[in-house]
Amino acid sequence: MEELKRVVSAPFKKNLTASLPEKDFEFSLAFDLKWFSPKIASEVKGRALEAGVLSLKDGALVLGFDVESVRLPHAYKPPEDFLEFKEKPGKSGNTGRHKEEISFEQILDFVSADTGMNRQRLVSEVNSMQDRLSYLVDIRIVALIVAKKFGCNIEGVFGKVSRAVLGFSY
Repeated sequence: MEELKRVVSAPFKKNLTASLPEKDFEFSLAFDLKWFSPKIASEVKGRALEAGVLSLKDGALVLGFDVESVRLPHAYKPPEDFLEFKEKPGKSGNTGRHKEEISFEQILDFVSADTGMNRQRLVSEVNSMQDRLSYLVDIRIVALIVAKKFGCNIEGVFGKVSRAVLGFSY
């Protein structure tokens, strides 16, 4: 719930306002902050409304908590699995599945070991590529693209990443 409050509070803090039209809220999450696609931004709004974090009053979204009580760290970005955690309780048969996923950190370790590159340079390359792709691609996939760019053999992690991101493997 705290992560949801952080995400929801950001457009209000950015616009220095107590209420926002629905489309402005979604636009802020998707285009100003570049955190989500427009579809996911709409889903975030829906979940926040369901959870009571947001409410609709006179056609505008209003926070259901004190925005000043939420601290946004500098350069904050929601975790890539932000919505997955919210979905778990409602999904049948998927509980525990996400624990088997491969993390971005694990991919960095693998690529660093295979290529001999330091993690700082890898992260810099991944961030640069993420920016060029407008943050529309999962960071783990971007890490694999960067790995291939530097000649890394990604066969060892490709299956895990595809299962984690797509839900199936090739």
